[in-house]
Amino acid sequence: MTPKDLITIVVLIFGLVWGTIMLILWRRRKTKPKTWPHLLGIGVGIYMLVSSMTASILLRPISEFVNYTITNFILSLAIGAVSYFSGRMIARRAQDKK
Repeated sequence: MTPKDLITIVVLIFGLVWGTIMLILWRRRKTKPKTWPHLLGIGVGIYMLVSSMTASILLRPISEFVNYTITNFILSLAIGAVSYFSGRMIARRAQDKK
């Protein structure tokens, strides 16, 4: 097993643990629906940035560091925004059910 495989596995396990914790908190109603969009948007955005930067650092030359850092940051912002709005829709539906 190479270090690339180990880092990839660690990032995937981190994502699965974060997703499982969020699912448990939502199912048990330990968090308010008002905070769901923030948790989802920030969490997915950070996870996307970490995983894409890890892949880029391992697979691309270091001379292109600034290029792929900017690209990954913009993509993670976009995915974080989509996750935020998705969290708003989920929270709104959860409040309507009550």
